[in-house]
Amino acid sequence: MYSALSLPLALLLIAPLVHAKEYPIGQPQLCPGLEVGAVYLQPIEMDPPGMMRATADSDIHLEADVLATENNRQGFQEGSFVPYLNVAFSLQKQGSDTPISGNFHAMVANDGPHYGDNVKLQGPGKYQLTFTLLPPAGHGSLGRHIDKETGVEPWFERCELHYEFVYAGIGKKGGY
Repeated sequence: MYSALSLPLALLLIAPLVHAKEYPIGQPQLCPGLEVGAVYLQPIEMDPPGMMRATADSDIHLEADVLATENNRQGFQEGSFVPYLNVAFSLQKQGSDTPISGNFHAMVANDGPHYGDNVKLQGPGKYQLTFTLLPPAGHGSLGRHIDKETGVEPWFERCELHYEFVYAGIGKKGGY
C-alpha cells in the first residue's frame, strides 16, 4: 500500500533531474573578475508575462551565465552570480548581413540565476555570438563601498566576448 507521501517524495527526488537540455556555446570566457558561459535551450515561459519575446515567436532561449572568479575585486565570492550587470547580445549568421541583437534580462531558473532572452534565429547554420557586458550604472543599480576600510575596486569599463556555434534545432519542447 502506498502512503500519501509516496508521490510527493518521488517528485521531490526526481525534480533535480528534470532540466531542459542546455546546449553549451563554446567554452566559458573571462572578463575582469568574471567568468561568462553561453548556452541555449528551447524557448521558455516567463513571469511576469511580456518580459521577453513569446515562446511561439522564438527559436531558442539564449543565456549568459555570469559568475565571479577567484580574483574578483568587487566583493563577490568565487562562483557566485554577479547581478545588476548590463548584458547585451548580438548574433550574426554566416552568410547573412542582418544581425540579431538585444539586451538580456536578469532571471532565475531551477539551475540558478542568469541573464537571458528568447530569440528568433535565421534558421539552421553557423552563428557568431557576441556578448557585451557593462557594469551596473545609476541609482537603481548596485551600490559599491569605496571607503578605505570596506571598499571594493572599481568595476571594469566594458567587456566584449565572442563565441561561435552551429544551430541545428533544439528538438521537441518538453523532450528532456
